Amino acid sequence: MRRAVYLDRDGVIVEPVPDPRLGTWESPYRPQDVTLVSGVTAAIRRLRAAGFLVVGASNQPAAAKGTVTTQVLRDVHARARTLLEDCDASLDDWRYCLHHPDGVTAGLSRRCTCRKPNPGLLQMAAHDLGIDLAQSWMVGDSDSDISAGAAAGARTVLVEHPRTGHRRRWSGPAPTRRAPDLDRAAALICEYSAERPPAAQRSR
Repeated sequence: MRRAVYLDRDGVIVEPVPDPRLGTWESPYRPQDVTLVSGVTAAIRRLRAAGFLVVGASNQPAAAKGTVTTQVLRDVHARARTLLEDCDASLDDWRYCLHHPDGVTAGLSRRCTCRKPNPGLLQMAAHDLGIDLAQSWMVGDSDSDISAGAAAGARTVLVEHPRTGHRRRWSGPAPTRRAPDLDRAAALICEYSAERPPAAQRSR
């Protein structure tokens, strides 16, 4: 089985943008607003060179809430993928939860097992891609990311993006590590994994 690093999207890969309705920095809802966080592409290439699958795992409830259409979410996703591909930093897979329990859109407005802090996104990708969750990591900028990673049995890195502090209430399990951005998170993961190789490698 393979090791993976799961990445939340907004605040880790993609820069948040100001949301005038909420007064906070949130997910971009227009493709032209999508920009990558500095250092992300080099970090993804480093993780892949170290032998990790890199998988996106993100809650995207805006369509469920009626804020935007699912097509808008697809367009934003396509823009993020293109920016990464242009820098030779494609992810191996992407997993999105479009649900929300308090939504208004039929088919998306429900409780589910994939919305973080539930571990469903990570578990489904692990099943499909042959991932060993005990040797894997979840990297995100919110309490729900850390809770999802811990519930799945993975190690975690909390990215403390300065614009997304409202997503961190310091509730739930403590992260394995903290980092200011994905570039540093990737370095910590590679250092940690070099010090603690999988049991199969240690027994050789």
